[in-house]
Amino acid sequence: MGQFDRTETQEQTVKRLAGNAGNIIAMLKDVLRGPNGLDMKFPLLYAAGLAGYACHQAVKAELGTFAVAETKNGKRFYFGNDVNHYLLEDQYSVWSFCQAVSHNKNEEMLAIVTHVVQSVGTDDLMIWNMTPGSVYQKIKECWDGIYTNMTDRYCKKPSEWPILYGIVLQNIILQAVEAGAPGEEAGRMAMECAIVISRMDDDSI
Repeated sequence: MGQFDRTETQEQTVKRLAGNAGNIIAMLKDVLRGPNGLDMKFPLLYAAGLAGYACHQAVKAELGTFAVAETKNGKRFYFGNDVNHYLLEDQYSVWSFCQAVSHNKNEEMLAIVTHVVQSVGTDDLMIWNMTPGSVYQKIKECWDGIYTNMTDRYCKKPSEWPILYGIVLQNIILQAVEAGAPGEEAGRMAMECAIVISRMDDDSI
């Protein structure tokens, strides 16, 4: 007898990805733990960066389109509806997962987006007082290091990458809050990182 092709609902997809997100969270916390314990700022940076990176890479993998802005010194940054769908607009966007636990307002997210657009090509574009290039390189190295054993293993298709890392980010924000971080501040920091990294590729640095 043949089997019916049972397609998951979005809710089932999220539940499946959430079941594996804990492995990524545990890995980040273990790797980033220092001699004096774990500063949740570091898992937050990586979780947010990976979420933004996942949005960009999903668009590339699915042959989506970007609106490309090139700076005077030849760096390229990537905008457009396709990356915004995964990052900001979908029911299961990175922003939706973040906002659900940080309770930031849409106006705060839009202000970050506006700042990024206006700051591309200037020294004002920073991630937590670090250069975007330095953060991007850390995130790319992490992504490449865990892609085969985690990202590709847990996801059935590239469009699930942003959902997986949105779930990871949501849980890291919750744990940061439990450790004493203000929720809205953690949310703003996370989205600042995710938004900038989502606009970058190897030719952005």
